[in-house]
Amino acid sequence: MKNAAKIGMLYVLPGVIVLGAFFLGHKSMDPDVDRLSPPEDSIEITEPVPAPSEEDQTQIEGFFGGPEYQYFPYRTTIIGNITGTNQLFSFEIAVALYENRLTANSSMDTLTELETQLTPMILDQALGMSSEDLLSKDGREALKLKIKNMLNDTLAKWGHTPFIHSVEITSFVVT
Repeated sequence: MKNAAKIGMLYVLPGVIVLGAFFLGHKSMDPDVDRLSPPEDSIEITEPVPAPSEEDQTQIEGFFGGPEYQYFPYRTTIIGNITGTNQLFSFEIAVALYENRLTANSSMDTLTELETQLTPMILDQALGMSSEDLLSKDGREALKLKIKNMLNDTLAKWGHTPFIHSVEITSFVVT
């Protein structure tokens, strides 16, 4: 008998307490609308919401932040051979977005998800360039532009809105 009482206290009583609290909580709430009344009786006509004033718009932008530059650093170092030589190049990039923080975070999450698919495409943009092109400032600027255009085109092809403002080379080494 004692054993049955112990089992009841351990396994049954907590369930009864939780279900009882759940029942009492729901009984204490009073619905705004009767579920059984026709829907036409429960609909209230409300006035349209006015557009936010300039002051409100400024507060909204202050809360979410206006557009600003956000940088997404690629974690992968791009490494390849310079065509016709025994030299190697390696570089790292950061992608610049010009958006508010909320949208930029979403865009960075997209880039993180697609990073492994985009890395070989970034490498393809640098392959075939000569060492003179890679070492010159104009050549690197052309490479950054090629990478930016390729990324935006690829994002559009994969169903995303192109959002990359620019590409910056953060590290560049030729050995």
